[in-house]
Amino acid sequence: MVTTLTSALLMYGCAALQPPGDPENRQTMPDRPRREILGTSRLGRPIEIEYFGAGSSAVLILGGIHGDEVTSVDLTRKLMARLRERPELTAGKTVAIIEVANPDGYWRRTRTNARGVDLNRNFPARNYRPGGPRGYNAASAPASEPETRAILAAIAELKPSLIISIHSIRGGRECNNYDGPAEPVARAMHAHNGYPVTATIGYPTPGSLGSYAGIDLQIPTVTLELPRNQSGDEAWRVNEPALLAAIRW
Repeated sequence: MVTTLTSALLMYGCAALQPPGDPENRQTMPDRPRREILGTSRLGRPIEIEYFGAGSSAVLILGGIHGDEVTSVDLTRKLMARLRERPELTAGKTVAIIEVANPDGYWRRTRTNARGVDLNRNFPARNYRPGGPRGYNAASAPASEPETRAILAAIAELKPSLIISIHSIRGGRECNNYDGPAEPVARAMHAHNGYPVTATIGYPTPGSLGSYAGIDLQIPTVTLELPRNQSGDEAWRVNEPALLAAIRW
């Protein structure tokens, strides 16, 4: 059942997660999927997170932070369906999945949110830079967007041991892009999807989730870049074993 979160994360001014963030509580929670609302988008759409498993080590996976990268949401949905079918795949772990991190952008099929902000430039990373060109606008201050604050709330409460952010990219540049101490898990994913393992996407990404969580917080963070024009079914065929390997890692 979907429940609205009741306590505020004061630092970022958005809803904070409940007992799944507490390792002691995770061990006693029922081992069944549970869905909660992290917050709402700029236009009021819910940003939901679903938990699988009840282990003390948490993995956070999210798709659709860029609303026009629709295959990323195909993968979060297919992964959620697989974990519902086979709960044993999360043994010893709590896997938390944000199905669509930018619901307004996903509905409109735009990279940015409804205010024209690129959420993957809006994190409070040390390399954050305000402004930017159309499509890459970071806003005038970090964490200005409710969607960004919802993701920050999830990170603060879950304290994940791994973050996987699913994107897509054009031009044959699909890759397992890692930030922070995530090269081993990126290589574990490479063994299944064959995508190059790289510490850079090929251009600067100030204020990105990888910069904030991976480099600043030193949480292993992988940005899984799918081929932009690939179908969701094909992307899942290639990447299901890679994602499951990352969860096991």
